[in-house]
Amino acid sequence: MSITSKIETAASELRTVEVPEWLIDGQPLKINYSPMTVAENKKINKRHANFMENLLDAEVQVYIIIMKALDSKGDPLFEIGDKSWFDKQEPLVVLRLASLFVSGRTVEELEKN
Repeated sequence: MSITSKIETAASELRTVEVPEWLIDGQPLKINYSPMTVAENKKINKRHANFMENLLDAEVQVYIIIMKALDSKGDPLFEIGDKSWFDKQEPLVVLRLASLFVSGRTVEELEKN
């Protein structure tokens, strides 16, 4: 097995984050995601040029969440039509999730480095 196949396997590993601000039946929403790939980076850049420099743009954040958030089966949790729902959400929650999906690490993990 080559090293690239090991790396690809690790990159496709699903992680889970709980969102205590978004409840379903009184329980925090659980969102599955995988680390950002180069292909996904290119896809976002086609829609939002230089999105990494514009990560504070709410439209970029929402697009990242819609693209990366998965349910427990690995299917998309949100649709592009959900963009207006995000307009009513707390901006720091949206920023926290988008940052996590791009970096693959929580704010606390990033602060340790």
